[in-house]
Amino acid sequence: MSLQHNDLSAEALRRGAMPGRGYIVARLISQVLHPVILGVVSIFIVGLLGISPLRTGLLWALLATFLQVIPPLIFFAMRLRQGVYTDDDISVRSQRNELYLFGIINLLVSLLILLFVGAPLPMLAMVTSALILSVVAWFINLYWKISVHASTMGSTATLASLYAEPLGLFLWLCALALGWARVRTRNHTVMQVVAGLALSALCVVGTFMAFGLL
Repeated sequence: MSLQHNDLSAEALRRGAMPGRGYIVARLISQVLHPVILGVVSIFIVGLLGISPLRTGLLWALLATFLQVIPPLIFFAMRLRQGVYTDDDISVRSQRNELYLFGIINLLVSLLILLFVGAPLPMLAMVTSALILSVVAWFINLYWKISVHASTMGSTATLASLYAEPLGLFLWLCALALGWARVRTRNHTVMQVVAGLALSALCVVGTFMAFGLL
């Protein structure tokens, strides 16, 4: 393999990704705007901007992070280390199914726990929207590869738009950059990115309307 391919994995080369500065930048954007990071950001947006007083919102955000983010992260790290996934992007669509199912079960358990302990309505709405999004995305994934990066980015940007429009605008600009990055690395097509953004926005807005928060 030539030196110009050193920044690409074998899976990326198989997808047809082209080496160069653009690929390196795209990978960096994908890592900074990673679904795990965006998931935590979403939780704290709702906790700090949607729940008062601030200290109470912070405590709920910490609990939701522990319930909603940590278990799937541990599961993913274990399965990646076991060699179940081709790469850390889980580029092979069929390999994503078990992670979707684990995430769905974890979100359902998280929602039940938050209901039991009396979590505020905005936190319940956020977890419910994530659950609905995961179920729909998993069903789509059975037939077609939808972008998880884009769907998580869309959720975060939409939540921010509900509570702080300037932050929401900034995150939607980030969504454009992330969309370019996912296409540049050949992880997704333009349509797969657009579908992820649109579906997540629809799930968040629809759920918050159903909860009477809009």
